[in-house]
Amino acid sequence: MFAGPEVFQHGFDVCVVGAGPVGIAAALELSRRGMRTLLIEAGPKQSKRPERNETGFDIDDDIYHAADQVTSATGLGGTSERWGGQCVELDDIDFEARDYVAHSGWPIAHEKISPFYQRARSLLSSNVTGERSEPESETDFPASRESWTRIRNTAKANRAELTSSQNLFVILDARVKALGFDPVQGRLHSISIGCRGGSYKVCAEHYVLACGGRGNTRLLLNLQVAYPQLFGGSDGPLGRFYMGHLAGQIAQIEFTTKEHAERYLFKRTSTGTFVCNRFQPGPKLQRTLKLPNIAFWPTNRRAAFGEADPALSLLYLWNSKKAVVHKATWGEADRSRYYNVLQNVLRHPIGATFSALELLRQKYGVAEPYLVLRRPDLKYGLRYHGEQIPSSSNRAFLKPEQDADGQFKLEVSFRYLPQDISGTLNAHLALDRWLKERKIGKLIFDTAPEHLEEHIDAQAKDGYHQIGLTKMGVDRKHAVVNHNCRIIDIVNLYIAGSCIFPTSGQANPTLPAVAFAVRLADHLVTEIRCQSTPAALSMSSRLEPKVASSLSVPRSIC
Repeated sequence: MFAGPEVFQHGFDVCVVGAGPVGIAAALELSRRGMRTLLIEAGPKQSKRPERNETGFDIDDDIYHAADQVTSATGLGGTSERWGGQCVELDDIDFEARDYVAHSGWPIAHEKISPFYQRARSLLSSNVTGERSEPESETDFPASRESWTRIRNTAKANRAELTSSQNLFVILDARVKALGFDPVQGRLHSISIGCRGGSYKVCAEHYVLACGGRGNTRLLLNLQVAYPQLFGGSDGPLGRFYMGHLAGQIAQIEFTTKEHAERYLFKRTSTGTFVCNRFQPGPKLQRTLKLPNIAFWPTNRRAAFGEADPALSLLYLWNSKKAVVHKATWGEADRSRYYNVLQNVLRHPIGATFSALELLRQKYGVAEPYLVLRRPDLKYGLRYHGEQIPSSSNRAFLKPEQDADGQFKLEVSFRYLPQDISGTLNAHLALDRWLKERKIGKLIFDTAPEHLEEHIDAQAKDGYHQIGLTKMGVDRKHAVVNHNCRIIDIVNLYIAGSCIFPTSGQANPTLPAVAFAVRLADHLVTEIRCQSTPAALSMSSRLEPKVASSLSVPRSIC
């Protein structure tokens, strides 16, 4: 149920900070199991892009990292208001140590997470029966399958339960100002909150940070300012190994038959969820060729270049407007292509009108996650989404500038390694060979071979998938959280989100992150029920609003 600031007068079993998909999943799973749960969200009921200086990040748009206003959202549902809705599982190889992937290897196996995918799918409105494909025998590129959410905003998908749950209390427009840490007991005793003009404290037995990778990291780095020995010290793992993915398109795929093409296009399941197959190098091929984990799928993106088809031209114009969000600036070539395609549409007004009506029917009638027009020539763009290799030089750190609450703001250093670029290209070349050998099709590259790596590098940009910043491991020198997502240095503080992933894999991280949140909720329920005294009875203090104090400026930030 939704509550006002008076809710801070009560104690809770668990306080979850952040109401994006991961925070909502953790809070709902806890409340379903009878845990008295508080869900805190800094934004309003309607998720929105943050204004500058609203999030505590001053991340300017640069070559490889998109601006913070583009990659963050405040409000109920978080970034799920704008994400594509793509649900993909991690792979077994993501959890294994690979000698060609630095810092790879998780402290748990994939089998510890797999049982929680189905509950995660249900929370994300992507539940299907038998969605995970069985591995194909003796093939270098077994088909992997992705599904898509029916309702992209996780808050809307679970609105009824968020509103009616008697164990869950949701408070909006509530900013975390500081974490109250007891260094003697090694635990949080409270969290300071700014809410609707007042300052409060909330007390719980356990706390879960689900503020996104950068948000979680910023809170912990600010705590480390006051307690420098935490998280392995200034040279420890906190804020390092920042990863996302490499995504883009450098080739078209031309299928040999319509049947081959249809295997990789959208299909609707009995639950109403769309699924589609993708090309993905198998684990044996990845190890043999030292490839990153990567997936490919057909699309119509950029398919209008040099063509007269009004439908493709309109689709290109539609996608171009959305693409500006990811790649903030257009070059002269991009603008030239856009206006050439626009002129093609204007030259064929009647055909463009009928095509527009058909596109609207497909988008809002058939309601595919994104539009894919069947091509009579069997040529499609080939989209890729691949792993970024962990690097300790990719990091988030504090800058000596404070927000209105006295917390230091965040800055990042984010680049791709040459191995990321060459691995992406080698995966394309391996797929091209396999397609030709199997007579399934072939790749038609956008540019000459000697320019392909440059083409990949020009499209490499992230900041949406905030992976690795509070990575999972076995000791505080190399990791921030343990196998149960608990911060190693703090006995009652947990992290939920993809920032705990030691490697990024090929998958969009939302589904795996929600699966980890479901697993974390199960773990917390067990922990709380094992306590001799219920958490709600152990909290006798009732805190009144008080004025928050500002933090002192440290002599050294980084």
